[in-house]
Order: sequence, then C-alpha cells, then structure tokens
Amino acid sequence: MQDSASQLSTTDIAGAVRSLLPYMVETLSGFVAAASPSGQEQPAADFIEGALLDLGLASERIELRADAIKHLPLFSPPCCPDGGRYNLLATHRPASRGGRSVLFNGHLDVVPTGPESMWRNPPYTPVVEDGWLYGRGSGDMKAGIVCALAAFKALRALGVQPAGAVGFNAVLEEENTGNGALATVAALRSAVGAGKLAAFDTVIIPEPLGEGLMSAQVGVYWMFIELTGKPAHAAYMTSGVNPVEAGVAVMEDLRQLEAEWNRPENRPPVYRDHAHPINFNLGQIHGGEWNSSVPCTCTLGVRIGFYPHMDIDETKAIVEARIRATVARLASNLELAIRYEGFHAPGCEFDLDVPSMQSLAEAHRKVHGEPVKREATTATTDARHFRLMLDTPVTCYGPIARNIHGIDESVSLDSMVRVATTLAQFMHDWCGVEPIGRT
Repeated sequence: MQDSASQLSTTDIAGAVRSLLPYMVETLSGFVAAASPSGQEQPAADFIEGALLDLGLASERIELRADAIKHLPLFSPPCCPDGGRYNLLATHRPASRGGRSVLFNGHLDVVPTGPESMWRNPPYTPVVEDGWLYGRGSGDMKAGIVCALAAFKALRALGVQPAGAVGFNAVLEEENTGNGALATVAALRSAVGAGKLAAFDTVIIPEPLGEGLMSAQVGVYWMFIELTGKPAHAAYMTSGVNPVEAGVAVMEDLRQLEAEWNRPENRPPVYRDHAHPINFNLGQIHGGEWNSSVPCTCTLGVRIGFYPHMDIDETKAIVEARIRATVARLASNLELAIRYEGFHAPGCEFDLDVPSMQSLAEAHRKVHGEPVKREATTATTDARHFRLMLDTPVTCYGPIARNIHGIDESVSLDSMVRVATTLAQFMHDWCGVEPIGRT
C-alpha cells in the first residue's frame, strides 16, 4: 500500500536516476565484458547475480532442462545442450505486501559478433563515445536489464521501496529458442499452482524498442534445408546435379512467397502500416568441397517470419510445399531433407489497454511529456511465453539502440536514463511505495 507521505514527484525520481548514470555505465560495461553467446551465458549469469546481490536481492536459480519442458507447446528444438545452465530470479518482497507486483524479464545471451576486424573496438570491450556505449549485447538487451536495476536502486536512494513484489528474471537462449524464458514460465506456473508464490500482476521486458510499447510480434521459426546433388568433375558439370545452385533457386521461390505475405491486402490490421513486416532471412549457407567439382551437398539455414494470426504448423506446411515444388521442378534426382532446430515461436498481439500497460504509458508521459508510441515489431521476443502461457499482461519497453545483431552495436545513455526513470515512475505508481525499513 502506498503511504501518501512517501509519494515522490517525477522530478525527484528523474534526479535520482540521473545521479546513477555512473552506476549504469559501470554496470553495463561489466555486463557487456561478460561475453555470453547463446549456450555460453555463464559469465553474464555470474555478473548479474552479483549485481542483484549488490542491491540486496538473492537469486533463485532455475535450471534449463529441456526434458522437463519439451512437452510444452512453445518449446523450441534445442540448438545446444542444457549443460547445467540456469536462469536467475530475484524478488523484492515488501514489508506491507499490499501493492501490485511486476516482473522484469531480460535475456543474458547475445548473438555472434561476426569478424572482430569489422568492429571499431573489440566487441566485448565496452567503449563510451558521444553518449553511446558500444559492445555486443549493449543494446540487445543488457542495457534494458541495467535500466530495471537502476530504477529500483533510484527509489531506494530516495528512501522508499516498492510496496508490491518486484521480480528480476534473467534468462537464457532468447536469441535462438526462447527455452530459457519457457523454463521460467513453467517454474512460475508450478510455484503458483502449489501456493508457493503469488502470480506477478504484469511483466515488462526492457528490449530495445526505442522507448515505445510493443503491441504485437511476428511468429518466427528456424528451418534447415538440406540438399544433396550429384557430384561430378567441373569439366563435365552437366552430368552432375548442383545442390548449391538448387539452394539459390529455393531461396528465389521463397522470396516470392515472402512477397505474397507482405502484400497490403494480406497484412493484418496491426501490421497494415508496416511496409515489410514479414522477412525470410537466409542466415547460413554451407556447401561444396572443391572449386572444380560439382558439390555434393548444400544446407541453408533460414529464418521464417509469419503473422500472429497464422498457425505455426500450417505455416511450416505452406513453406515446405513451396520448397518441395521447387526441388521437383529442378531435378528428379536432387535429394531434399528439412529439419527444424531453434525457434518454434508463434506470433501474438498484446493488450496495451489493461491497467498495468496504461500505468506504464502514463509513466512514460510523465517522464517524456508526450504519449508513448505503440509498435508492432517484426521480430520475436520472450513476451510470447507470458502472453500465451500465463495470459499475463506483458509488453517490451526499452532504450534506443543501434546496430543490434550488427557491427558496432551501441545503446544511447540518455535513452537509458529516460527508460530507467520511466520504470522507476511505473513502480512508484503501479506497485506503490513504502519507506525503507517499514515493518
């Protein structure tokens, strides 16, 4: 419950957050330096566990065990072994226990850096320049996690703490499966069902949404298209069957399907104003053995996006049929195998008119002086697990970042301050506040 004497002005909150900018830079720098590619997140887990302890919050470890969650509909075929890896969940428990609760969720893993020679500075060496902090994972999404920690720390610096439970959940594998967040959701469902834990009233994921609220996200799945041809000497190449050239043709035909789904008449209302919401990305290609030989094999690693209203299994069937038709047209003796590894993620829309989302939008207005923008993203996030499995109000709201998944990724420090201020204002308004030490 909120003590009227403990109510703070937005100016007070903004000042407290601004004074924490050195803390935010130092914390994010250490976090970025803790290299954490998907499947190798332990350095980042260790770092954030320490950062939570510095705030007086002990973490529960939620182990990722694929066998325990593989029966769930949002489970994705793993890309790497469990390896004893774990999520972290730390929860602030108020003295009064009368306020509404919130869970901040964020992922520890980052995507590959690409060639280090392409970066101005080594990707895991954080550098601050012209108001931006550079490094792999700085924007996506370690900065957002730091914003949530700074927001909590700012309220405490003002002598208050949230009067409702506030959870901080750091998860694995957001970038390739989402099974980390799925393990958290499964654990939360079990704990709530057993009466060990009250459900969180809402979830905020501080992904780099440019200080906007996410209204929808597309579905995404990864597929691997394996083509086997007939090798031959290049001097007699017409006697062979080239699977690499077949792979190029497969992608050309998939581009036609992508264009069909992107036509204005095929876009659902939430994506109607987006010029190109659906993306089929050829992320990997492996094939061939020798310049003077018709190659034996070619494997395409493809990311398929699709609209929230589309069933994921039906979508897979449509894409598979298009691929098989292409292969049949090219050569009768070209062998095709399709396998799925990584994302199996349906799309979804989010209700931004429920009380918690309205409170977040109002906190943004108080800090920015203008209404928050809503965005239907063309990516997927872990928000789907909370929306589809727990039916909990959820959105993404995080700082401005540049070149995520690219070279010289960076995040705006000014934007981090604004986002942390908004999150602190939200906790103040949504959870209520109570004096520290109140019993």
